[in-house]
Amino acid sequence: MNKKIITIGLAGCLIMGNMSVVLADKFVRVNTKDQVINPISINAELKENKVKVYTEVIKPNIDGAEVNIKIPVIKGLKDDHFQEKLNRTIRTSVEKDLKEFKKDIEELKKLNVDWEPQMIVGYDVKSSENILSIVIDNYIFTGGAHGSSRRDYYNIDIDKNKIIQLSDLFKENSDFKSIISDEINKEIKRQIAEEAKSYFTDDEKFITIDDSQDFYIDKDGDIVITFQPYEITPWYMGHPEFKIPSKSIANILKDSKAIIENEVTNFNKIIINDKELELSKPMFKSEKGIVMFPFREVAESLGFKVAWDGKNKVATMNKGPVLAGAYIGEDRYYFSKAFVYLEETSKLIDGTTFVPISFIDQVLQGMVYVTDDGILNIKY
Repeated sequence: MNKKIITIGLAGCLIMGNMSVVLADKFVRVNTKDQVINPISINAELKENKVKVYTEVIKPNIDGAEVNIKIPVIKGLKDDHFQEKLNRTIRTSVEKDLKEFKKDIEELKKLNVDWEPQMIVGYDVKSSENILSIVIDNYIFTGGAHGSSRRDYYNIDIDKNKIIQLSDLFKENSDFKSIISDEINKEIKRQIAEEAKSYFTDDEKFITIDDSQDFYIDKDGDIVITFQPYEITPWYMGHPEFKIPSKSIANILKDSKAIIENEVTNFNKIIINDKELELSKPMFKSEKGIVMFPFREVAESLGFKVAWDGKNKVATMNKGPVLAGAYIGEDRYYFSKAFVYLEETSKLIDGTTFVPISFIDQVLQGMVYVTDDGILNIKY
């Protein structure tokens, strides 16, 4: 059955992220006389971990075909066994494709075709911090209007020495799939409205990401959700990509604390439900480096009634069925009848209670992120 698509112009740009057409740009082939540009391979050295990525060139002896294969070889991981297994997995995948390519060439020789088969493999290191993200481009042309292109994604947690899936980045029960899928659907609608891209509109249209969704981490530490050709767009659109800024989903990321702590630079203001609040008691960083905010000011701005139990030294906030609070001098907090333990104790300073910003997302289940101006933004 032919796919139903909306065909629109190529003008416009992404706000959330760029749709990648790298392989389409590099490898589009209308006929056998078209020039194919080799993918770029790079070496990367991780500053703190001293992990290096080297290029290995594979040169098979195949007559009558253009073969250019460059694969990454990772060195410097703490777990030698995992490192060896990872490098073997990468090489085995490419060798499997090469084996199939050789079979196809033998069949083509029987047909006496006049075009030159091609197999081009290259890679790109997308991030080089806590997570090593490597994207391997694989392009094969054995005839037809164009070749086939595929990207393989390897995301490695350097400290834990393991390959991670998208779900590993998020807190349990965070419903990250729905949150990210909503953002992608919004971006697709925006692009269609601005006549920027083409998308399938029948049964092949995008609905939601799945547990095995392709992704990588970019140089800014943001998540980039990716798709193979034909998944949600026609072939000529290449590999669609949607960048999800980490600060926009910080409340559901496992390492959201680190992201927030590093990005807050304005301690005198907070944005609460799109309204800017000038704090009478500014935020500060504790000795642990945790950003602390004034409990009463923020709670009242969120519509809560605040009370102080001086005998038990407990600050409480209440709105309808929601009851939450902080035990002064302890890392113990509560929501309804459940205790929640955070990374820093609450503090009573000159009559003002301060609690860590993780209180918003981990206790109240709200959303926190930081604006480009370094201002803490709270949604509740």
